[in-house]
Amino acid sequence: MKNLFLSAFASLALFSAGAWADKVSEVFECELEKGMTMANAQAINSKWLAFMHANVSEDITSVAATVLVGKSDEFRYVDTYPDLATWAAAKAALETDEGKAVEGGFEGVIECDENKLYRLLPTE
Repeated sequence: MKNLFLSAFASLALFSAGAWADKVSEVFECELEKGMTMANAQAINSKWLAFMHANVSEDITSVAATVLVGKSDEFRYVDTYPDLATWAAAKAALETDEGKAVEGGFEGVIECDENKLYRLLPTE
C-alpha cells in the first residue's frame, strides 16, 4: 500500500510539475478611493514591488492596466511571477510584519474587490 501511495504521489508530482514551472499572473480588479489618483496608487505599488524584489525575487513584475474608454477610476493590477513557487513565496512574504505594513499602504488609496490567478501558457 505504501508503494502504491508513493507511486501515485510521484505521478501526480510529475504531472503537475509543468504547472509549477509556467509563469503565473495575478490580476486584481481595482478602483481608486475617492480623491485618490493613479499616481497615489502607483507610489504604493512601487513600494510593494521593491519589497517583492528585496524579499522574494527580482523576476516579479507589476503593471497597472488603466481604462482608455469608460469608467476611468477602474483599473487592473497585473502581477507576474516566474512560477507558482515564487507566487507562493510572495504570499508568504506578505504575511510577515513588514509585508503586512507594505500591503496596508494600499488601504484608503485603492479598493480591489476581486482577483484571479492565471497560468501563462507560451505559444509554440
